[in-house]
Amino acid sequence: MTPAGTDPAGTDPAGTAEAGTDDPAPAATNHLDEAGVAAGNTPRWLVGLLVTVLAVALLLAGGAIGVTSGIGRPPAPADGSVDAGFARDMSTHHDQATHMAQVVRDGGSDPAVRLLAFDIETQQLGQMGQMLGWLQSWGLSQETDRPQLAWLPADSGHGHDSAGGPLMPGMATPAEMAKLRSLSGTALDVYFLQLMIRHHQGGLPMARYAAEHASVSYVRDLGRKIVTGQSGEIVTLEQMLRERGGQPLPAP
Repeated sequence: MTPAGTDPAGTDPAGTAEAGTDDPAPAATNHLDEAGVAAGNTPRWLVGLLVTVLAVALLLAGGAIGVTSGIGRPPAPADGSVDAGFARDMSTHHDQATHMAQVVRDGGSDPAVRLLAFDIETQQLGQMGQMLGWLQSWGLSQETDRPQLAWLPADSGHGHDSAGGPLMPGMATPAEMAKLRSLSGTALDVYFLQLMIRHHQGGLPMARYAAEHASVSYVRDLGRKIVTGQSGEIVTLEQMLRERGGQPLPAP
């Protein structure tokens, strides 16, 4: 027979907490790294999926802006115009930059470099969508038989050289892209910074020429925006590279 006032299991019927120990346990926190993705137990495949969805959304949003900006305006630029050439070639140039950024965003070890890569990727995806949207609104194909950079004057120093292959100034070769994907840790961070500095340097003359010579005002506006943005990013990229003991590659 159990004595009166005694719990059969020998426990306090009012609860199990002892005096002085009734403070609630601290709430678990879910820290976020600088790239804005969960750094705790979030699977990398889920982070990649979410970023991919964001990338598609940015591309579509940019395309919608591009189509809207090209409707109800003066006559559409011709297929061989500076406007069309810039939209096609800068989209191709941006496309490689986003792939480079994705490599270090997913596999880099330095939070600051990963954050910068994420910023470059999202910004250039939006601009790509905008330029491809222009082509659609102008009734022009995204693909063309015209040589890359044929819209730049021969004396610009960046015109297309048919013997030089399909790469535009500053772009990484297939071998360099393969090397980037093969690296990890600090070596990946440093090589990404080196490639992106050169990539930006190669794209600036294209953007400057479009800013000065495109026939449509909103194309000139984007050219100026790219010049300003990428010039500032080059300064940041070079500083980050020096801090990590690296040196820039030869300019294109």
